[in-house]
Amino acid sequence: MRQIPGLVPMRNAIFYLTYNGLYNFTNGIGTQTQLLISGIEALHEMLVRRHGPIDVHVICPSPDAGTWGYDEAFFQRQRARIEGLGGHVHLVPFKQEPDQDLWEMRSWQALCRNVAPILHAQTTAYDRSLVICIDQPWLQTPYAFGLEQKFQHHVDMLLVLYSTTFIRHWEAADAAELAWEQLGLEASKPDRRVALADICPSFTAHLKMHFRLSAPQFAPYTSSVLLSDPAYAMQDETIIRTRLQTYGIPLDADVVLAFGRAAPIKGFEHLIPALGPVRDRVHFVLISVPYINDDSQQRLYDQLLQQYRIRATHIKAFTRELPAALCQWPRTKIVVVPSRHETFSNIPLEVALWARQKGPVIVASNAGGFVDQIEPGKTGFLVDISSSQHITQTLRQVLDLSPEVQATIRHRAYQRVVENYDFVQNFPATLRWFWPTEPGRKGEHGL
Repeated sequence: MRQIPGLVPMRNAIFYLTYNGLYNFTNGIGTQTQLLISGIEALHEMLVRRHGPIDVHVICPSPDAGTWGYDEAFFQRQRARIEGLGGHVHLVPFKQEPDQDLWEMRSWQALCRNVAPILHAQTTAYDRSLVICIDQPWLQTPYAFGLEQKFQHHVDMLLVLYSTTFIRHWEAADAAELAWEQLGLEASKPDRRVALADICPSFTAHLKMHFRLSAPQFAPYTSSVLLSDPAYAMQDETIIRTRLQTYGIPLDADVVLAFGRAAPIKGFEHLIPALGPVRDRVHFVLISVPYINDDSQQRLYDQLLQQYRIRATHIKAFTRELPAALCQWPRTKIVVVPSRHETFSNIPLEVALWARQKGPVIVASNAGGFVDQIEPGKTGFLVDISSSQHITQTLRQVLDLSPEVQATIRHRAYQRVVENYDFVQNFPATLRWFWPTEPGRKGEHGL
C-alpha cells in the first residue's frame, strides 16, 4: 500500500464465521476454513502492502464432548496460527439443551444472536472489517448485528452459501429453512454493506432462480485451492505403496476411487451398481465419512458392494492422506464424484493437482458446480447419475483410454485449475472489491 506522509495506515480485520476446520476437520467447510488460514498466511505480506495491517479472526460454535470429530491438538495448532495472523479465536455458545444439534434452526438463531455482541466489540478496534459468514448457520448475522445502523467504523459482510434447502432437501424444500435463507439473502441490497458470494456461475444462477432477490450484490469469491499447499506436493512412490498397503489396497489392480461424506446426496449408492459390469477390471476404493455415530449409509454401501460382488476396500473414516496417495498412483484410473448435487466440490481441483504427473481422470455427475469445473472429454467426464447404464458406459470409456489420451486430459485439468482456481489470484480480487487499494476511494460495490 502506498504510504502518504503523515497518515497512519488503516487497520483492517477479517472475521471468518465457520463451523468446521478449526477444532475438527471432517467436511468441505473444514477444507474452506483451512484454505482461508493457509492462504492468508501465504499472502499476508502482499495484502498488508496493499491494504495496511490485517488481523484475521475465526469465529466458531462452541464445541463440547459431542462435537463431530473434535481434536484438541488440532484446535491448539489452529489457534496458534490465527494468533500469528494478529487475530483470535472466538467461540459462540448456541446450545439450550445438551443434545441440541448444530443443524437445528434454534441453533442458527442462537449463533447469529450471540455473535453480534462479539462483532460489535471487536470491529470497533479497526478502521475496516470484512465479516465472512459461511453457510446457513450464520446467514442472518447482518440482522443480528444491526445492518440498518450507522457506525463510525466500516464493516462489510459477505454471505457465503455452499448449499440451500433446495439442495439439502432435493425432493422437497424445507419451509422453515427456505424462510431462513430467503430473509438472510435479502440482507444484500444496494444501500447495505452486505454482499452475496459469487462462488461459481451455476450456484449464482441457482440463487437467482430459487430466491426472490430484488437487487442483490454479488461479490467475487471464486472457490479456489492454494497451489503451493504442501498437501499437493508430489510423493515418493515408495511412500505411496506403503500407504496403500497399510489400508489393504492391492497394488496389482486398476483402481476406481470415490470419497466423501456418507450421505444420500453424495450418490455412492448410485455408483456401486454401475460398477457391476466392470467389476472384473477394477478394484473399488470407497472412503465414506459418517456424521457422528450414524453408520446407516455405510451399512447400505456394504450391502450393495456384496450384492453386486464388487471387489472393494471400504474405508469408513476421514483421511486426506489416502486420496492424495491414490491420485498419484499410476494404477488409479478414475475418481468418481457421483453427487446428486454439489455446489462446488474441491475434489476435481484436488485430483487435478495430485494427478498432474500420473494417476486418475475425473468422472463427475452433470449437476451443480461440476458443469463449471469440467470440460467434458477435455478435462474430465460428466455423467447422468440417475442412469446406471450411462455411468457404466462412461467408466468403460475412460478405462479404455490410451495412456497418451489420459495424460492429455490430466494436463488440461491441471492447467485449468492453475488458470482459474488459484487462491493467490482470487482472494485478493475479493478484498479489492470490498477494500479499494487506495484509502478513502469508493469501492467497486458502491457502498
